[in-house]
Amino acid sequence: MLCCNVSDDPTRTLTLRNKAVAEITRRFKQLNRLIIESVKDNKIFLDNAQALKKEEFIFLRDGDKLKKFDAWLQGAITEIILLGSTQKDDTNINWLLAYIDSAYRKGIKKSTSVMQQRLGKNVIPDLPSLVNLPPHARAMELIFTRDFDQLKGITEAMSQQISYIISEGILQGENPNDMAKRITDRVEKIGITRAKLLARTEVINAFNLARINNVDAYSDFLGEEVVFRWISGVDARVRDTHRERNNKFYSKEKVTPLIGEPNCRCTITEIPVSLLELVYDNPKVLR
Repeated sequence: MLCCNVSDDPTRTLTLRNKAVAEITRRFKQLNRLIIESVKDNKIFLDNAQALKKEEFIFLRDGDKLKKFDAWLQGAITEIILLGSTQKDDTNINWLLAYIDSAYRKGIKKSTSVMQQRLGKNVIPDLPSLVNLPPHARAMELIFTRDFDQLKGITEAMSQQISYIISEGILQGENPNDMAKRITDRVEKIGITRAKLLARTEVINAFNLARINNVDAYSDFLGEEVVFRWISGVDARVRDTHRERNNKFYSKEKVTPLIGEPNCRCTITEIPVSLLELVYDNPKVLR
């Protein structure tokens, strides 16, 4: 088998993933600062993504304070974390989905380039609005809906924990400084940690799915089956099962359910079956 170039970033999406992770950190920390400002500094809660002054809560019962806080928290999460649409061509697309959108489009571009190099532009022409063809349009709609729901689920789990800390702190007369520390812990360990995992996983997953779907988008031009070669990273973080897949060939149906595992950095590359034996020694396609 011919040698291949692999690295710890087979998809070449590290820069995109790092930007997504940095924005996750910034947005969740922005949310946390507002909570801490009210709980620790003002010793009260929030409204409209701004810390409230103590005087605005002085006549409210504890239960009403908690209800007001919960209402604010959902509004602040929407404003800072969940704002935006799930539509791929919307200029107001949710900020995290924008990174996933970029990864998907990057995958389309890479796939088209690889197939053009192997079959020629006379076989694989540049198609206008390739991203709007049914295989890509359907996939992007599903990916964006699923990933937005996952992001929303992360914020719901985080807000439940924060609300519990607030209510428990009120009941026990907890020091606001201690309450603030516990809230920060939940924002970091639930909100930031889980959102980072989502971003890292889904940027790569979108890139790889785009490559698979691009074969379908060009089906009218190909006239033959295209299979996929698995490319793993080479560092110690690669799962043993994924390292074993390196340089193996898979049919589209076989490879699709293999991609998208959490933190997986592997990728795939397109090989028309007519070129398999010309390029590789004794290739075997797993189906």
